[in-house]
Amino acid sequence: PAARAVAPHGRGALGPRRVAGDGDRARGDARRGMSAVNGADAAAAAPMEVEAAPPEVAVGTAGESDAAGEASPASAGPRELPALKVTFYELLVRQLHDDGFASEARSVAQHLHIEPNAAVDKDALFESYGKSLKWAFGDERPGDWVAVECQPVPPLGPRERTLDFEKVGEKRPAPGSDPQPRPPPPQGAAVPRRTPPEIRLLYTATHKKAVRAVAYSADGRQCATGCLDGSIKILDCAKMRTCAASTEGTLGRMRVTDEELSKPILRVLQDHLLGVTCLAFHPTNSTLFSGSSDKAVKIFDLTRPPGHKKAFSVLQDVYAVRCLSIHPSGDFLFVGTDHQAVRLYDLQTLKCFTSFDQAHHHSGGINDIRCTSDGRVFASASSDGCISLWDSVSFRRINKIPKAHSGTAVTSVRWSRGQRYFVSAGCDGRSRLWDVRNGQELFSMGFGPPSCEFNTAVLTAGERYLASANSNVRISDVGLFDAANGSTIFMKLGLHTLPARAVEASPVDNTLISGCDDHNARFFSIEERSH
Repeated sequence: PAARAVAPHGRGALGPRRVAGDGDRARGDARRGMSAVNGADAAAAAPMEVEAAPPEVAVGTAGESDAAGEASPASAGPRELPALKVTFYELLVRQLHDDGFASEARSVAQHLHIEPNAAVDKDALFESYGKSLKWAFGDERPGDWVAVECQPVPPLGPRERTLDFEKVGEKRPAPGSDPQPRPPPPQGAAVPRRTPPEIRLLYTATHKKAVRAVAYSADGRQCATGCLDGSIKILDCAKMRTCAASTEGTLGRMRVTDEELSKPILRVLQDHLLGVTCLAFHPTNSTLFSGSSDKAVKIFDLTRPPGHKKAFSVLQDVYAVRCLSIHPSGDFLFVGTDHQAVRLYDLQTLKCFTSFDQAHHHSGGINDIRCTSDGRVFASASSDGCISLWDSVSFRRINKIPKAHSGTAVTSVRWSRGQRYFVSAGCDGRSRLWDVRNGQELFSMGFGPPSCEFNTAVLTAGERYLASANSNVRISDVGLFDAANGSTIFMKLGLHTLPARAVEASPVDNTLISGCDDHNARFFSIEERSH
């Protein structure tokens, strides 16, 4: 039998007027929203019939409910309500208050002996209802976060050091706590300080203008630097170490000839009309991809003789290119531009694809894109302040972190080697570490004014440290932080005199390369001091 509820005297009914058993008419009335009852019904306090409810919320007895034309007495109320329904009616009364139906809300509250839920935001019930509709029709995934599980490729070695807070918890238990693994200590907590590492400058490559892009090859043997004059230099990492060794040690020479200094420069590429903004090496073959403000992606074959400075293929866009990332398979290229949609290029056909769901696109330009080592997921950082995680196969957004950096633009994102965490950097001058399994921020790193034009952060030296570079002129250098707890190790490395726009860490050792506005790219290492 259908349960009955009494409509307030002299006012419109709260909700659709339904007839028990007439499902089609009930659904039609529900879409139209509230409908008024006629004066005779209102004067007689005619009952409003709703769909069948569980026995514990039925009003009166079955015989009373079946009686035709009889109204339930106003004093009759539910004998028992589950806790979840009590919460629902509290939200309902609050929603009626929010919509201006004060007398109706008071009537329902008095009838059910409840109070409106004052602990929630305005229109909380309406927002929840809207989300449930989106989930039902596939526009949004249910829940706040979809757990991301990716596998590192190649698999982690038995002695390979990576960022793992379970292991950190075993090594650094809090005073008085049990030895079981625990989450990372909160930022600012007292933890044993390790001996600061030694920073060694190994090589400096001079350019004609500011260096705005740097990149390492997958095997760590080569690195590339991009300049605002459109030129690109390819450097040999082993030869840069040799140059450093020639000026150190008891038998080292204090002078190095210009010819020896130029040996690490394997080739110079020149094919962009404007400054180079991003670089990426192909993971399996000798190919370099470069993006520029001239709205083009150039593809260079590094097996050609050094005299070949031009690209063998071009991907032309209509927006300035901001970032590049190659899928680990080597078959696809992700491109971010001033436009809000991430581009995906098939490198076999050079065809371009974007996500078909417009709602998944960012609302600002794409500043960085990084793919997991197994190729399942990629992350995008945007000027709209959001970080999005995408399924690389379906090209659908999995998760979204809005206002990841207090609403400022997010300018870089990097995955950890174990694929459990990623670090982001934003224009709030901070770097933040996130757990991809639950979407929670573990802690943030940074200092100085909470604003800058750009910010870049990378994990380095077996993910012991995080190196950060931003446009803060008061810092004008690369800073170093402890990746395990966010504590500051070096506010300045003492290598740069102007802001370092770009920084990248080697995938195989403890070296880094930075690009600075003083027209220099610096190749340096982070080495642990011997005790």
